[in-house]
Amino acid sequence: MRAAPDAPLACTLPTAALSERLAWIRQVTEQHLISHHLSERALRLTYQHDAKAQLERIVAGEQDCCSFLEFNLEGGPATVVLTIRAPEGLERDARWLFDQFLPRAVPSRRCGCAPGACG
Repeated sequence: MRAAPDAPLACTLPTAALSERLAWIRQVTEQHLISHHLSERALRLTYQHDAKAQLERIVAGEQDCCSFLEFNLEGGPATVVLTIRAPEGLERDARWLFDQFLPRAVPSRRCGCAPGACG
């Protein structure tokens, strides 16, 4: 699924639709993501196989609004792998572009107190 050659380097979704899409992607990520690998211009995400239909719909939608990105979805018997590539020259922005697909950091519960002293 190649990027469109003259696609604008911006999301074309209206603000309300963008918020909804990002929330949906975040939900699929939180529920089904197994692992990820981020490189300079690419993000490789491995999901549980039961997320395949949702990922197909996400990729179709993302290709419409962010056609400057390249998406590749491969399904196996136990997992589905989604690879997203940014165009050359966007290495510095790739992390920002991929952010909604990445898991959120879980805040550490360690506060430096003595064991059992924190709630």
